[in-house]
Amino acid sequence: MLFPGQGAQYPGMGTGLYRAEPQFAAAVDEVFAAMGPNGAELRADWLSEAPVLPLVHVTRSQPLLFTLGHALGRVLLDRGLRPAALLGHSIGEVVAASLAGVFGLESAVRLVIDRVTRLASVPAGGMVAVSATVEETTARLRPEVEVGAVNAPRQTVISGPAEPLAATVEALRTDGFVCAPVASLTPFHSSALREVVSTGLESLAGRELCPPSIQIVSGYTAAPLKDEEATDPRYWARHPVAPVLFWPALESLLSRGPHLLAECGPGQGLVTLARRHPDVRAGRSTGLALLGPSGDPGEEVRHFRTACARLSLARP
Repeated sequence: MLFPGQGAQYPGMGTGLYRAEPQFAAAVDEVFAAMGPNGAELRADWLSEAPVLPLVHVTRSQPLLFTLGHALGRVLLDRGLRPAALLGHSIGEVVAASLAGVFGLESAVRLVIDRVTRLASVPAGGMVAVSATVEETTARLRPEVEVGAVNAPRQTVISGPAEPLAATVEALRTDGFVCAPVASLTPFHSSALREVVSTGLESLAGRELCPPSIQIVSGYTAAPLKDEEATDPRYWARHPVAPVLFWPALESLLSRGPHLLAECGPGQGLVTLARRHPDVRAGRSTGLALLGPSGDPGEEVRHFRTACARLSLARP
């Protein structure tokens, strides 16, 4: 099971499924209820045709990505799916941890809400996906701009404050590299968020953390998450600053043999990246997205039901 992160969000994501599938709606409402008053506000804004805040804002994107990922994962598990492993991208790893029992749901929700509240005060910045290797990208980085994610051999995400990020993008484009902005106003996975790590560690202190009941492939170490890492608050606190190593983590997962990769979240970004992997291109492993491409809510429902049928998961 794959869980996407920032940039996967789009307007109306999950709303078609919410209105058509009672089991999914109940799982979503359980997460909103755990958020307290924040949850009621978030739910209303998510379902509104005129939201108060844009979906790109960290206080909307991150909690909703967590909510939808957790609810989709919960539905699959409740229908009997027994995944070999979980792999999340950024906030997606917190989803994986909540489903694997590292965090209880309320504890995971408090972590997400606390983190986005702190992130909302970070100076403006962003992330940009570059069609280049890490080495090609690193050679052109301006001060304060860093590699934020390694998504594929030739897809590197850079992150940083607005002005130096723009200067870096200009340099890359001048040298012929294609750059595409990631839907984010926050420079995730950069040193600009270092203060969030120190204060986030305080908020994690004293919370009960348990070894995962389902194996998690870490998007930060590109290896199976060890019990001592899963139960260490410092591991989770550093996520906003540490780079995401999605491609190395995917390689680690697929090196063990064939897998069916089920993307539990909006869009199909992680499955699209996975299709670049030699094992997927050769047909040894394959992928499917539960919600499919962004767009029509009715198509979202069709994609979900088709995916469940492929996973041999019947409706309750």
